[in-house]
Amino acid sequence: MKTILLVVTFTSLCLAGFSQDVKITPAIKKAMEAIDTAEYKSHIVYLADDALRGRSPGTEGYRMAVDYVIEEFKKMGVVPAGDNGVFTQKFNIRKSTLEAGSVKLLLSDNNGNTDSLFRTDLTLSPHPFKSSVDISDAPLVFAGYGVDIPGKHSDYQNIDVKGKIVVVLRTAPDGLSSTYAAHFGNLGYKMAVARSKGAIGLIVAYPVPQALPPSGGTLSNAINPEKTEAYGSRYIGDVDVFITGSYNFLRTLFLNSGKNFDEVIAALRSGRAQSFDIGKKLSVHYNSKHSDIETWNVVGMIPGTDPMLKNEYVVHTAHLDHVGIGRPVNGDSIYNGAHDNASGVASLLEIARLYKKSGVKPKRSVLITMVSGEESGLLGSAYFASNPSVPKNAIVANVNTDMPTIIAPLLSIVPLGAAHSTMMKHVKFAANTLKLDIEEDPEPEQNFFVRSDQYSFVRQHIPAVNCKYGNKTNVPGFDLREYVKQWRAKYYHKPQDQLDGGIFLYSAAQTYIRLNFLISYSVSMDKERPSWNQGELF
Repeated sequence: MKTILLVVTFTSLCLAGFSQDVKITPAIKKAMEAIDTAEYKSHIVYLADDALRGRSPGTEGYRMAVDYVIEEFKKMGVVPAGDNGVFTQKFNIRKSTLEAGSVKLLLSDNNGNTDSLFRTDLTLSPHPFKSSVDISDAPLVFAGYGVDIPGKHSDYQNIDVKGKIVVVLRTAPDGLSSTYAAHFGNLGYKMAVARSKGAIGLIVAYPVPQALPPSGGTLSNAINPEKTEAYGSRYIGDVDVFITGSYNFLRTLFLNSGKNFDEVIAALRSGRAQSFDIGKKLSVHYNSKHSDIETWNVVGMIPGTDPMLKNEYVVHTAHLDHVGIGRPVNGDSIYNGAHDNASGVASLLEIARLYKKSGVKPKRSVLITMVSGEESGLLGSAYFASNPSVPKNAIVANVNTDMPTIIAPLLSIVPLGAAHSTMMKHVKFAANTLKLDIEEDPEPEQNFFVRSDQYSFVRQHIPAVNCKYGNKTNVPGFDLREYVKQWRAKYYHKPQDQLDGGIFLYSAAQTYIRLNFLISYSVSMDKERPSWNQGELF
């Protein structure tokens, strides 16, 4: 690929609507221009080395990554902000598995007809706390998409689901933005709503022919045993049954229900809620086995200086883990995760250095947080967002960094999530300073908004943003979007994501570091804390 480097000039900039304190001082400008790409690369060299064995939580390799980050924090003078005055926040990842031969599923109708269900068209998830679940004749009710959007669309307004198992579609209502479609289609969201309505179980089924996800025989959760709570983007806890069903399974449930499947789906797609008793009952028995591993988030702080605002926090996040050892590809079984997400961790380390080196004194405190268990379902960020090491209501915003994809000049960005809150003005401040364009999400079908750690903060009603690459290029005729797709197919979640033979444009990394620093700096200095836009559903 032909590479044309981007040269960025900085100006002393103060945008309308901001406090006069939000400006690029000469010291900040000098520190941003002096970002050391050799230092940045050295972080990736260490974190993506074979010796760390892919940084899977619970392994010595992950512990080495934790120790590395702590040592870097200490060298920079970053303040410990984890549990009890240390850099780490400890939690458990629980791996739950179904006990072989324990699963029994029996479907019955109102006429006494029964049918044993086999796990060819469905996957049953284990329970993260109970060793045995035994439910007899739980009524099945259909609740459309399983969403409850105040003032817009509710699939629960005409149905009582208390003590019942709810059947919902895997998708979200039509006509939503990409972020809303991703959120309302998320399994964790659907489960939380069903649980809040009193359901004891949830069946999520595909409305069109589609392959089932990988086996539901295992499930990982971040857990707090003292509170018997589970955290993650997909979990069960207060519901006893969680099943993912196929299109054929869904149609089977509709047989003899008095409802026409195709008519119901068509009505839903036209915007008319469809909720009713299916006329069937489900008996479920299964046993779950549990094993726990200890892991850590790593939290450092740049203390704020304002007498009041220093007790509020802007949280930077990047996930420190990767997927460890896996299926060999071309003879290599170590999934090094150089881009995903050693490059993101390196970005945060250099943002911390930029804060310290520039002498900037943010009014709000800034947390530099490396989270664990992202690859298992956003577990570390979900745990931190629910149980932060600082007062929860004092967290004003999250700026997440996940796989910056520094493989081409960074000329435009896609700020996932920013459009829903006043975080957008801080993104614009940073982008305008760096002369970067802002684009809409070019791949809404990828559901990136719910697939990275900023979503854990959004679920706790904290405004958040994750800046991804845009498609602008300075090479005439070059299709950057297609290039990224080809790159992703070759490197994403494969052993090939390593430094040797990989593609890394370190000048783009400099721009990415500056961008995310300026966003958090802007938030830290603004008198007003970020807020959701009027009428936003988050």
